[in-house]
Amino acid sequence: MSKRKRYTAEEKIKILREVLEEGKPVSQVADQYGLHPNNIFAWRKQLFEAGMQTFQIKRADISGKAEERKITALEDKIKQKDEVIAELAEELLGLKKKTSGH
Repeated sequence: MSKRKRYTAEEKIKILREVLEEGKPVSQVADQYGLHPNNIFAWRKQLFEAGMQTFQIKRADISGKAEERKITALEDKIKQKDEVIAELAEELLGLKKKTSGH
């Protein structure tokens, strides 16, 4: 009984590159490596599913950073408004003291 060949990630990528980048037929590459064509199709599916997750993570990461920047900007605006309100309240209190003293 013969053991099945286990392919490393690097070997799988090499095989998939031959099909996807070099345009070799799946049947030819499968014969060359002693594989069933379904293996190559399964690996291609895995590659694209993993690739989709990679892009989704990046988008989420980008939108998360954008949200952080927006939150920081809004917090700065609130801080400025609080400072203006504090100044106006101080001026109003000073004016009340001046007018009530007459």
